[in-house]
Amino acid sequence: MTNPPSFTPDPSRRRPSHREVRRTSRGSDDCRPLSGDEDERAPASDSSNGASERQWRISRGDDSRGRPLRQSIVPPDHRSGAAPEDASSPIVRGSDSAGSFPRENAQPRPAAMPPAYAPQARRAPSYRASTQYPDSHDYQGRGASQGVGGPSGSRWQSPRQQPGAAAPRTAESSHLRPGVTQAPRRRPKRSWRSVTAKVLLFFLVVLLAWVSFLLWDANTNLGRTTALSGAPDSPGTTYLLAGSDSRADGAVQDGFEGGERSDSIMLINVAPNGQAVAVSLPRDTLARIPDYGEDKLNASYAYGGSELLVKTVEALTGLTVDHYVQVGMGGVSSLVDAVGGVNLCYDADVDDAYSGLMWTAGCHDVDGKTALAFSRMRYSDPQGDIGRTNRQRQVISQVISQALSPSTLVNPAKTLTVERAGSSAFTVDNKSNVFDVAQLVLALRKASHNQLTGVPPIASLSYITDAGASAVLLQEQTAPAFFNKVRSGTLTPTDLNQIAP
Repeated sequence: MTNPPSFTPDPSRRRPSHREVRRTSRGSDDCRPLSGDEDERAPASDSSNGASERQWRISRGDDSRGRPLRQSIVPPDHRSGAAPEDASSPIVRGSDSAGSFPRENAQPRPAAMPPAYAPQARRAPSYRASTQYPDSHDYQGRGASQGVGGPSGSRWQSPRQQPGAAAPRTAESSHLRPGVTQAPRRRPKRSWRSVTAKVLLFFLVVLLAWVSFLLWDANTNLGRTTALSGAPDSPGTTYLLAGSDSRADGAVQDGFEGGERSDSIMLINVAPNGQAVAVSLPRDTLARIPDYGEDKLNASYAYGGSELLVKTVEALTGLTVDHYVQVGMGGVSSLVDAVGGVNLCYDADVDDAYSGLMWTAGCHDVDGKTALAFSRMRYSDPQGDIGRTNRQRQVISQVISQALSPSTLVNPAKTLTVERAGSSAFTVDNKSNVFDVAQLVLALRKASHNQLTGVPPIASLSYITDAGASAVLLQEQTAPAFFNKVRSGTLTPTDLNQIAP
């Protein structure tokens, strides 16, 4: 028995399985004799035992020589260039040296032909110079026409893939078809710009969430009251800031049992052109109170609360109040303590029993209790109520500066403390909210920066009323020219604080 000739088949070509061989070998073992041409095309066999290159048998005696041990399909010999005699009649060859015989009553059936091993033209895989992957169009074209694996059925490999390199991804772990390998993809490096953008986005989201919480909390803690008159709107936006002398919050305990009054009245107007003005109306200003006649301005609050105070201020100035904000004496003290104290200046020594202020001439850092006494004192001030309005504006300005300082804004704990103190100290009308209070604060800061704060023109500080009381009389009683400039946004610093001797 001779060994079969050695050959190196293409690994992508499939050999016929035993099942296919058995299927073609079923039925009769008879074979038809091959023609002379077919014999010539058959591969040469060893003359010593008659075994073919394509088949061999194991001799079991004389009785086995008439029967082939295994029949093999003789495919068309492409090497010789000859065509098969009949594709519908498969040719089988036995291992007997006597020749081959046709089957009796064999039905023609198509045979499963193995792929030809004839050499085919190969072409190098196409790939781009800048990448290690084959061109997608070239790969798809070869895969569709020549089968998986590129030209001639060979598996494509990256020219950069070297022994010892990382194992390529297989068909089971990738989207490629079985038999196709792919070099590992390089993971893109993260740019420092993308990392920075993500960090900034994170801090922006946190900042927005923090600000939203502060606004919600402040709006929840604000007090509410009915104050607006519903009069027709005037140009611009007008705020009325009133300070109550109520002792209900316990900030001042001096034994006073009278009714609640408004010791501080400030009108803030933002004209259509953006000019912001803060006008302090002296509490003893002579005004006409609706349904009560002429009296001191702060008496309107005692007669009818915030609603009557708003109507009286509108009648005096000709400006419709859009937002009303009220703060008590305890609110002033808590706000000053929340911002960590303020620095106040006064050029005289004071020992006032009514307000409790003990002061040495100069500037001092004070706490909430001292700041409250500083803003209430008037009997020891030569300017009386006019001097007190100046000190009240000083306290307000210092509190706003401290509340909006970077040391407060970058400190979440301090910011929350200031927000809680402010929202608890303020009472607003039913239509206003925390955004309106914030706009009021900004308008006050702008007016102070532009030096547009003060009192309207005053004709007399000691005008005697018909009832025999002393009051502050404005020019022409209502200062119409002054408030016309406020309304139109044409006021100048020289128009403020004009006091007749």
